[in-house]
Amino acid sequence: MSNEYVTLVSSDNFKYVVDKEVASISTVLKNSQGFEEGKTGRINLDMDGDILECIVEYLYYHYKYKDQAESGDVPEFNIPTHLALELLVKADYLDI
Repeated sequence: MSNEYVTLVSSDNFKYVVDKEVASISTVLKNSQGFEEGKTGRINLDMDGDILECIVEYLYYHYKYKDQAESGDVPEFNIPTHLALELLVKADYLDI
């Protein structure tokens, strides 16, 4: 992993410090680095903290198991049922 990090901030002001390489799994987060967010290292997102927390967990899960995806030897990523629909919408927005 790189030594550079980005801070993802939810609409209710929860902050998650994420490795840039991990955040770059999302093309939206990767592309935001060329704008003001790239200078501040902070990306404000229109989503609640519990949703962003689950997204951050998924980004690290995806990064950890990316080389094992083809073998099918990847544990299941559990999504809280009550967050499933909103997570689907936000993950689609973030292109992950």
